[in-house]
Amino acid sequence: MKKALVALLVAAMTILGMSGVATAQDEEETVVGTVESDPPAVPAAGEYTVTATGAGFIPDSTILLGSCQSPADTLTPGVSSVEEITAAAGAIDPLANCDLANALTITVDGDGAFEEEVTAEIGDNFFLTAGTITGAPQAGAVWIPIVDPAAAQLAVTGVESSHLALMGVALVLFGAVAVQAGRRRATI
Repeated sequence: MKKALVALLVAAMTILGMSGVATAQDEEETVVGTVESDPPAVPAAGEYTVTATGAGFIPDSTILLGSCQSPADTLTPGVSSVEEITAAAGAIDPLANCDLANALTITVDGDGAFEEEVTAEIGDNFFLTAGTITGAPQAGAVWIPIVDPAAAQLAVTGVESSHLALMGVALVLFGAVAVQAGRRRATI
C-alpha cells in the first residue's frame, strides 16, 4: 500500500512547469516534457542527491536541468491541489528563482529522454526544472516536497482504513438490498 501512496505522490508531483522565458517573438509552441525525481520526496530540508528522469523532450536536443524555488505560497504535501502545484511551478522565473550557476547541461537522447543525478539544497517549494533558454522552446518540472516519514506512514494507514470503511459500507448496502429483495419475494 505504501508503494501505491508513493505512486500517487509521484503522479501528483509530476507537474509540468515552464523553465524558459517566452517572448512575444516565440511563435513555436513549447514542447512540454515530464520530469520525475527518485526519491519523489525527502524527509527534511537539506542537501540531497536525487535522480532526475525526463521524457517527452525534443530528441537529440540540449536542455538545462536546474534547481529552483518557487516564490508561490508554501505548498503542503497531501493538501495542495494539482492547480496550486502547477501555479507554483509556473511562477518560477529562472533568472530570479533558479540556481543557474549550478544548472546542468543535459543532452536529451534520441527518444526524447534523459536521466541525471543532481545534488541540491532542497527546501519548501523546491522544483527541478528542465528546459531551454534559447532554441526550440521546451520545458518540464517536478516538485520535490518535504514529507515527514511518520506522517507518510499515517497517511498510508489512513488510506488502508478508508478502503476498509468503504468496503464495509458496500457490504452493508449489499446486505440491505439482499434482505429487501428477499422480503419482496416473500410477500409475492
